[in-house]
Amino acid sequence: MKKLVFLLFIFCIAFQSQIAAQRFTYEYKYAIDSTRKDSLNTEHMILDIGKSGSKFYSKAKYESDSLIKAEVEKQMKIGSSNIQMKSGYKGSINFSVEKTYPDFKTYLLTNVGAIGGVSKYKVLDDRKMEWKILKEQQKIGEFNTQKAETNFAGRKWIAWFTSDIPFQDGPYKFHGLPGLIVKIESADKTHSMELKGVKKITEEQLTINNTPELSILRNKPMDISQNQYTKLVDQYKKDPGQSMRELLNRPGMKMKFNVNGKEVTDPNDMIRQIEKTAKDKLKKENNPIELKLD
Repeated sequence: MKKLVFLLFIFCIAFQSQIAAQRFTYEYKYAIDSTRKDSLNTEHMILDIGKSGSKFYSKAKYESDSLIKAEVEKQMKIGSSNIQMKSGYKGSINFSVEKTYPDFKTYLLTNVGAIGGVSKYKVLDDRKMEWKILKEQQKIGEFNTQKAETNFAGRKWIAWFTSDIPFQDGPYKFHGLPGLIVKIESADKTHSMELKGVKKITEEQLTINNTPELSILRNKPMDISQNQYTKLVDQYKKDPGQSMRELLNRPGMKMKFNVNGKEVTDPNDMIRQIEKTAKDKLKKENNPIELKLD
């Protein structure tokens, strides 16, 4: 068994260095509230795999961002000073995950705080993922799969991988099995990702180096460690209004905030509302994919 798994790993490494770009669509089901485990949200996620790495991201958010980018830049091109966006924001999953090959360095691209987009982070996650490969097998869709288990980020995960698609990759941060992860689910069944589609694409279609950002807002994500990210998240939970206070204290900074159709311009009222909204959200969305960040 161990010899067979080792040979599969060698084959995966050799195959992955010669692959054409491919796109895998996963259905991600998750409960945002741990007290309502039967109430699941659904989002379609994309795993793009190329020669140099992979990227995992929300399909709806990518399409929404692309439309908004095209609309805004078209209006800027004709010199419009009153930018209007007809397309609304879609997609609930704001993070993406990138992995580099062949070392499988794993990065989370995300924002921290109530005003996403002000500070963007690229978080290097160097935590090891130890897998236990089991003998149990199961057919999922058209794929013959084998069971594996791991403990990661405060959760026990059950994965099903297939050697029919010899990539050592999978959805989110998961990787390191001798075949693509077809399905992975947390032991409490509040987070699950299952492969629903496979498509060959060109290297030009890969999103790894092709993210739809507005040129006027483009700023390179700040590279930070997992430990630094953990501290940022902890600080935000303690004081969700900090980033807004820092923003409003900048010289000449003026903002308007809409609360239930009412315009708020007073900085103190704005901060109070931001803090209330953030605390309510943290209380409601208490079941993140990672229970432990360190």
